[in-house]
Amino acid sequence: MTITKKSVVEEVIGKYPATVDVFIRFGMPCFVCGEPAWGTVGENVERHKVKDPEKLLEALNEVAADSEEK
Repeated sequence: MTITKKSVVEEVIGKYPATVDVFIRFGMPCFVCGEPAWGTVGENVERHKVKDPEKLLEALNEVAADSEEK
């Protein structure tokens, strides 16, 4: 699965739990306080004003690839 701006956050986290750390690192505070992040990656990028969405997607896909290799 390639993670894109159209990917649903809950599905990404469900399939690749290690991506939570990536979301947090890029400033998505909803993961810190325990609130669910509804919607797509792109919607959350806009909501939380992520400065470099392309780097976020790159990091998410790296973690996903690492998870699949294990």
